Amino acid sequence: MDSLPYDLDIMSQILGMLHSLPNDEHNNDYKHVIEVVKSYLSKHCHHAICSDEIDVDVECCKTIKYCEKCYLTFD
Repeated sequence: MDSLPYDLDIMSQILGMLHSLPNDEHNNDYKHVIEVVKSYLSKHCHHAICSDEIDVDVECCKTIKYCEKCYLTFD
């Protein structure tokens, strides 16, 4: 996989840091910043989407799709 351009790498790292704060502590401004960063990554990353399965609980797993470059998730 090619390395991300510097701006996208920084934005991806910022998104990871922003997600480290528990959701119940996100105010509206904080949520807006997250959406702006996601929008930037959506517009500027040449996504390499892959699928993976994550464990939801002991008996159930869920398929997710995400970009191998910027780590955005897709429905």
